[in-house]
Amino acid sequence: MTLKLTSSMDWIKIFYSNTGKWWGPAEVKITDRDYKRLETVKRLYGSLPKTTLELGSSYGNTASVFADAGIDVTAIEISDRADFAKKYAGKKHKGKLVFIKDDFYKINLSQKYDVVCYWNGFGIGTDEDQKKLLIKIAQEWLKPKGTLIMDVQNPYIWKKWNGDKEHKKAKPDEGYNYDIWQEIKYDRNEKRMYDTWWESDKPKIKYTQTIRCYTSKEISSLVNGTGLKIIYKEVKGKLIDWKSHEYLVQLTLE
Repeated sequence: MTLKLTSSMDWIKIFYSNTGKWWGPAEVKITDRDYKRLETVKRLYGSLPKTTLELGSSYGNTASVFADAGIDVTAIEISDRADFAKKYAGKKHKGKLVFIKDDFYKINLSQKYDVVCYWNGFGIGTDEDQKKLLIKIAQEWLKPKGTLIMDVQNPYIWKKWNGDKEHKKAKPDEGYNYDIWQEIKYDRNEKRMYDTWWESDKPKIKYTQTIRCYTSKEISSLVNGTGLKIIYKEVKGKLIDWKSHEYLVQLTLE
């Protein structure tokens, strides 16, 4: 694997669509993580928002929980994982639930939202890509008193995981129908993690996701000039202690 990032993000749809086929049957279900995300939004926003935009909504689990709580949700996912969300789109919810299969770096939306959420995905592009997205959120999607809540990858943990390789055996009874391998690399120069997966019987066909990791200082620097300001950072409900592979950042308009 060549640890070099190009300006293209074509890998995104390829990676998440193919791995979604592996994990979708097992992971299209509501878990405690989805309810914890709802509680996090209520706590940081100060109340239950009326409208929420979720970027990179994957299978739609979290979006469904938010809609069940009475929030009007717009959920955007570029990969075929969005197809699994049909399970939730057909349900009745207290709030409106709209799934959109599209690229949120390019999409134009007419609505503004109380809260924009980006769970476990920020950093898929270059620093310039991230900055453009933050500006888009600030200028086009957030209401004047709205807030952005997003996960940021922690470089200190990914450095520790560099070189880790794991065999994950198929568990058909749980919906995991593929026998697969995972290998993690961390590029200290690019400050990116490379997470590669492949089927055991197809070792030459590998799918890699790569995400830029940011220190607390780096994410603060990145936000400068975007029209947003950081008002809070935490790890697993606590102020930064760096014991998790990701940490949460809350931003509002300047």
